Amino acid sequence: MGKRLLVLHGPNLNLLGEREGRQGGRLADLDLALAARAKELGLELKVVQSNHEGVLIDTLQAERSGLEGVVVSPAGLFGSYPLREALEAVGVPAIEVYVGALGERESVVAEACAATIDGQGFHSYLEALERFAKGDLTGELSDEEESSARASEGPRKTLGRKVEAAPASPAKTLGRKVKGAEATPAANVLSRALVRQKIADRLAGKLTPSELASWARTKWTEVQTGAAAESGQRELLEDSLQRLTLSAMPASKLSDSELLDMMTRLER
Repeated sequence: MGKRLLVLHGPNLNLLGEREGRQGGRLADLDLALAARAKELGLELKVVQSNHEGVLIDTLQAERSGLEGVVVSPAGLFGSYPLREALEAVGVPAIEVYVGALGERESVVAEACAATIDGQGFHSYLEALERFAKGDLTGELSDEEESSARASEGPRKTLGRKVEAAPASPAKTLGRKVKGAEATPAANVLSRALVRQKIADRLAGKLTPSELASWARTKWTEVQTGAAAESGQRELLEDSLQRLTLSAMPASKLSDSELLDMMTRLER
């Protein structure tokens, strides 16, 4: 039996994706993705969602025996001192996650957690599982890895909720705020045509399912952090990228006919 983890979904996450009418982006889809990834990693999960702070705290206390980790998504309870104190009292390693970006909000719950992962959609949760499986909760680079990253001038890995600002970047954006045109060349604007082309490449065998999923994840993250998207199509593009991001996983795999349906939807 692998590590036993508790996943806590906070208030309103039961409505995840419903307002937007997303298929493949709802809480049930997230839980399926979590279950599939946990199985691959040899982890045992108990998943609980509640709109009530007290229920989350009671669950945390009731499940503390034999628990080896907590993945907590506070949602609107990011400022909850009682939840923070419960995590501290239980004394179990925890990682805080958010589907969207925290932006300028400061999390109180983060003070009781080893790291915070936000702005990566469902992958915020999946990365937390991977860190527990590896035994590396912070994702911190070793001295050797950091030296290698600097030598190659690659992007530096952030540690939990600590974000290092790029030297020449504009002021921090909140969620879906689009940067000025001068910061994003027109060729880099995410469009329906680009997503359709990637799906077509996948159907033609030019991309593997995992390559398409990786591309979609990168684009979804870019859009969430301010990259430009086709005017009036942002929600449709986010929905499509979210589904494609999970399409390589057994629990949310997309068939060829479903990929074709998505292409049709992106043409309207």
